[in-house]
Amino acid sequence: MDWPPERIRELRKKYSLTQKGLGQLLGVSKISIYQWERGFRNPSRTTQILLSRIEEEMKIQNRKEVKKHGSKG
Repeated sequence: MDWPPERIRELRKKYSLTQKGLGQLLGVSKISIYQWERGFRNPSRTTQILLSRIEEEMKIQNRKEVKKHGSKG
């Protein structure tokens, strides 16, 4: 799965994560997140797998919240 800078930023913003918060989930520094989001560096293949896993878990959590509190809108 490809993780270009804008996708990393979108994931973080969609789930209200700070750079520090996403870094903590991945076990990296907020500086790494900053560098990835600006295209200065790319996450390793292992980190890309973790990003995909985090994205899936956040989707599942979001669905559970919607079911628990009713649909939004």
